[in-house]
Amino acid sequence: MPYFGERQLETLTHSDVRGFEQWRDRRLARTPKTSTLNNFASAWSRVIGTAVDRGFISERVPVPRLTSKGEKSKTRPAFSEQEITQLLAFMEPWSQQGRMSVEREIRPLLRDYVEMLLLTGMRHGTEAMGIRWRDIEWHTDKGIRYLRIWVDGKTGGRWLIAKHRAVDVLQRLHARQKDVCDVPFETTLSTRVPKLLFRFSDGHQPHSLVGTFRRLMRDSGLALDASGDNRTLYSLRHTYATMEMLRGEVDIHTLSKQMGNSAAMIERHYSKLTATMAADRLAQ
Repeated sequence: MPYFGERQLETLTHSDVRGFEQWRDRRLARTPKTSTLNNFASAWSRVIGTAVDRGFISERVPVPRLTSKGEKSKTRPAFSEQEITQLLAFMEPWSQQGRMSVEREIRPLLRDYVEMLLLTGMRHGTEAMGIRWRDIEWHTDKGIRYLRIWVDGKTGGRWLIAKHRAVDVLQRLHARQKDVCDVPFETTLSTRVPKLLFRFSDGHQPHSLVGTFRRLMRDSGLALDASGDNRTLYSLRHTYATMEMLRGEVDIHTLSKQMGNSAAMIERHYSKLTATMAADRLAQ
C-alpha cells in the first residue's frame, strides 16, 4: 500500500501516520477489528526494524507507531449439529438442480467444498482452493488408514487429518474430473497427480464459490444464525472447531495443530462456547 510514496521514515510525524490510518479505514470501508490493526502494526514495526538493522535510521529515531486497538472481533456464526444434518441432506438434491451448464458444475463442486471444510476445519480460500491431488495421501497407524492432506495458507504449510467420510467427497470429485476419472481412485492418490482438487470437470477452477454459497444459504433457509448474523464459508471452519470442542475428544493443543492456529487462540475463541452448548450434560 504505497501511501507514503518516497517519504523517508525519519520525516514522518504523528499526523502523517494518523492520516494513513484514516485513509486505510476508508479503503476498508469498515471500522477495523483489533486483529486487523495488529496485522498492520506488526508489519509497520517490521519495516522500522528492518530500517534500523540495515543502518538506514538510528534506533533512537522516534518513528510514530500504528494504533493497534480497534473493535473487538465477533465470534463467527456457526451451525448447530442439527443444522449441519439439515444442510447435508438439502445439498444432495440441490447440487443436481442447476439449469444452466455453469450451475450444473458449480453446485456439485460447492457441495464437495462445504463438506470438506466441515470434515477438516481447513481455511476457506487460498488454503482449500490450493489443494492438489498430490497433497493427499494415506497415513497408516496401528493398522488403520487415515486420510492426510497437506495445506498451505495463512500460517504456512501443515498436515491435517480428514474425517473418514472425506473419502466419499474425494471419490465424487474424482468421478467428475475428465482427466483423472479413468484412472483408479487409489492410483490417483498414489501417483501424486499435480492437478487442483476443487475444479470443474474440464479442469477450470472458479474464481470464487462465495456467491453460490450465499444462494445455498438462502435456498436452504440457513442464511442467518440465531442472533441474526449472516453465515459465510468461514462459518464452516468455526463449526468444525466448535463441534470438536463440544465432543471433548480432541485436546486444544491437537486442535490448534489441525487448524493452524495457536492453542491460545483456540482457547480464546472457541472454548467459551462449550459450557453453554453442553448445558444438558453439565446440568445432570
